[in-house]
Amino acid sequence: MAKISKKASARVKPRKKHPRRSKNSWMVTGFDLSMSSIAGAAYAYDATLDKFLGPKFTMKSWGPNTHYFERIKDCSRAEDFIHDLMGQMKLVVGLNETYIATEEPFPTGMVKRLESKALKQQAEISGAFLAGLLRYGFQNIYQISWYQWAQIIAADLGVTIHYSKWNYKENPFELAPSGKGSGKWRPKEWALKNGVPDWPDLITREKTGKIPRPEGSRARAVQPDDRYDALAVCEWMREEYLAGLA
Repeated sequence: MAKISKKASARVKPRKKHPRRSKNSWMVTGFDLSMSSIAGAAYAYDATLDKFLGPKFTMKSWGPNTHYFERIKDCSRAEDFIHDLMGQMKLVVGLNETYIATEEPFPTGMVKRLESKALKQQAEISGAFLAGLLRYGFQNIYQISWYQWAQIIAADLGVTIHYSKWNYKENPFELAPSGKGSGKWRPKEWALKNGVPDWPDLITREKTGKIPRPEGSRARAVQPDDRYDALAVCEWMREEYLAGLA
């Protein structure tokens, strides 16, 4: 676990302690950032009503013709996504009681295998979002690796993150088998078992980019809705926060 702070360097040391839980209202959030969307999920606790809330979701998608700087601008207004989640819960949470987790832009080993414009832009998307949070005043920000949330999902599903167990042989949600399995469908499998809505999978079209598959369409899905990944990141943040009770 790496927490972003004023003294953060390119690689920060893991924290040894869990975040300390407060008696006030609090909110934990998780975000999935990509070149096509910002997806967020959140849980919260209302201290006045003594009630747990969530999950709630927020989403911003971009079409293939959206200028790259427009995407960066949206990311720099990261506080808008936090406020949207608070608004859905009808709850105001202080900066110090808001905990935010994002997944690192890409595994560090990927740079050794492939250096491309896409990796550069993905890193800039992530950096703009983090900068927006810090500029607004949020400090409890964590950047995690995919395996940190994946281990939670795998344990709940009774599998491991080893590729032989994590990856599907086929996409279980696809209308027609593709013959290419992937572990990217695990967060959706886990979320559906926990009562989250079954959102349409995403398909790719040249003019519109990634869009939810229209009802009745048999177009092959390329990935599940990004909100499932955001919820998985949020679940890591929630477990990390609640572990502070111990």
